[in-house]
Amino acid sequence: MLKLLIYWGSWAWFPFAAGCVWVILRGRTVHKAMAAAALIVSAIPAYARFVEPRLLVTHHETILLPGASESSPSIRIALFGDPHIGIFGHAMPIRRIVSRINAEGVDAVFLAGDLTYHPDPDEIPDDFDALGDLEAPLFAVLGNHDVGFPGNDLTDPLFAALGEAGAEIMHNRAFETEIGGNALIVSGASDLWQRKQDFGFSAALPKSKPVLLLTHNPDTALVVPDDFKYDLMLAGHTHGGQVRIPVIYRSVLPVSGPFDKELHRFASPAGERLVYVTTGTGMVGVPMRFLMPPRVDILTIHLPE
Repeated sequence: MLKLLIYWGSWAWFPFAAGCVWVILRGRTVHKAMAAAALIVSAIPAYARFVEPRLLVTHHETILLPGASESSPSIRIALFGDPHIGIFGHAMPIRRIVSRINAEGVDAVFLAGDLTYHPDPDEIPDDFDALGDLEAPLFAVLGNHDVGFPGNDLTDPLFAALGEAGAEIMHNRAFETEIGGNALIVSGASDLWQRKQDFGFSAALPKSKPVLLLTHNPDTALVVPDDFKYDLMLAGHTHGGQVRIPVIYRSVLPVSGPFDKELHRFASPAGERLVYVTTGTGMVGVPMRFLMPPRVDILTIHLPE
């Protein structure tokens, strides 16, 4: 596969860079200039392959739900997605993500799907056992790569691994809970590409509590029934472009809909919808991230009183 050729072939950059340095130190003037230019140009994809995927950053943002103010009660949650553990061995390890989240002391953790990328199914329990070390409740959904679009359907082993970690799997269901001492409703939808989303659960939800909706693909916001009055959707899938080359990143990876990253507000027949998109911690397609490092979002969400 081309993706694996890039993954393994990229190691050739190191002897290439060493050769460029040797020419810069020992070569003729014109050759020195050419070697320096080649080294500088090649360092950009090398950085994207070897450095940025290992730089885990934390992004803090405050969100006011409809009817809330800055003095309203709030919760702090961690949102991450798209770890894509599998064929790219330098994907951000789950254990590092868990350690970073625990250091933030959040009230709850939301995992927005695409846990895998062509993994060895036998390794899934070990790949995700660190999720059990989270110090806050975990809510999770699967993404398109987890349920076979593309690849193998890994629903059963992933559900088992998430269950071992104590996660609430939020596929087409909702329940009332308490997060950070505040009563609210956590709901979730299965992956959009799987075409098994069912929002029938929304008919029985009480109207007095704020509703968080967790899903993988933010384009789900375009198909949620108008009578489902959620307050904030949490999603992933886009990677924020992953290789975010200015101007052309939307045509590279895998942003195709109206949602890119972070908070979006858009008008629907049901009124204004809020969708927050995390940019992910892993990679698909190419084993690179550029100008879009792996990220955990820490959201302070003010609730309506």
